[in-house]
Amino acid sequence: MTDAVTIDRRGAIAVVTLDRGGRANAMSFAIMDALTEAARSLEGDSGLAAVVLTGTARIFSAGMDLRDEAFDRLATASLAEKRALAEHGPRLARAWAGLEMPTIAAIEGPCLAGGLALVAMCDFRVAGRSARFGAPEVQVAHNMGWHSVPRLVRLVGVQATRRVLLAGEEWTAEEARRLGFADYLAGDGMALTEALALAERIAGQPAMATRMVKRQIDAAAHGDDWGISAFDKDQQIVAWMSEDFAAARAKFTAK
Repeated sequence: MTDAVTIDRRGAIAVVTLDRGGRANAMSFAIMDALTEAARSLEGDSGLAAVVLTGTARIFSAGMDLRDEAFDRLATASLAEKRALAEHGPRLARAWAGLEMPTIAAIEGPCLAGGLALVAMCDFRVAGRSARFGAPEVQVAHNMGWHSVPRLVRLVGVQATRRVLLAGEEWTAEEARRLGFADYLAGDGMALTEALALAERIAGQPAMATRMVKRQIDAAAHGDDWGISAFDKDQQIVAWMSEDFAAARAKFTAK
């Protein structure tokens, strides 16, 4: 696991922090793997009551790191290599959605693209007042993957999903709360504190019953999500190989 992803165990609560030290707190493929590894390292812990996922005090994450050198190898990679690369994001989403104990995302500042997809996999989202949410994938000729489209539709509805994915709408923390995406609002800089308070409340309940009820809710609300989004990674390959994506990435990396 990289130093950018850390786990802080606080009794029956684990806090997983993504902090790359940069402005975007972006997710490279290595970071995605580290976040997947973090979730998987916790999944068999029967003494764990809740997991809090957070970013930095200024930003959760601006999403996938388009400067990742892995993109430079796409043109010469075999189809099998392309599919393996495209699997990193969906695997990350499944790892976090698959945790039996309740998961809580504590969000400050921008939470965009892959950041939005990742926090959508959590059970609860606590947002600082200055948090904002968006998915500029289409603007960089990218599909919205990581099993997130059906998840967003279930959480906020069809039209709100269309607006954020197709029309480039961004949600303030208040709008995210109104839509039902953010469950709780906190003062700026207090999202982690409020998320920990929620985790403590959950930890005070019988753990086995909590886990079983979480599974019932997931089955009812998201049971079909994986099948609906089964071709996410193949769509991602098509997007990656387009001239539009190459141009968008060149513009992004030149900034």
